[in-house]
Amino acid sequence: MPALCLPQRKPVHIEDLVLQSATGDSVPVYVPNRGRGRAGRHMWVSADGRALWQELIGEKTPLPTAPAEDEDDVITFAEQEIDRACRAGEEGWFVSDGRPVRYLDQPTGGFTLPRMPVQRSRDPMRITTVERAAASAALGCPPWELGLCAGCGQLMRRYGRNAAMYCYVCRAVLDGR
Repeated sequence: MPALCLPQRKPVHIEDLVLQSATGDSVPVYVPNRGRGRAGRHMWVSADGRALWQELIGEKTPLPTAPAEDEDDVITFAEQEIDRACRAGEEGWFVSDGRPVRYLDQPTGGFTLPRMPVQRSRDPMRITTVERAAASAALGCPPWELGLCAGCGQLMRRYGRNAAMYCYVCRAVLDGR
């Protein structure tokens, strides 16, 4: 077994791999799978290891070339602040990304929403430690399993085993649809 004759190498950490790839000490290698046409393994090896591999298999696989960059393309800054406000549920049309515009009656993943649900209030709920302990005792769960109902925002057992997203009242409304 020739592998037992080679000295054991220490593991390579990601920081070292980034540095070695930048300096050219580690290079990418693609080893195609013989059973399937497009299947194979991509890995990083030393430059000497890649040269040895190419010598053993008798062929040189060319690396993919980077597309030529146009000198006319200039990166500019529009000097506009990024709008971080969530606009889900608001009326109107807002440009947020380059994806194609879908209309409300087009199917998106198996079901169609006739209209976006109304967005909840953005004001965070402030709960003191005493209130959290009292709610925990009343609901019979640890304090870290408490959360807000996804429908009405009432404090309930939201996390942990067998927890729900909606309180009993909201579930009754949803089941009655």
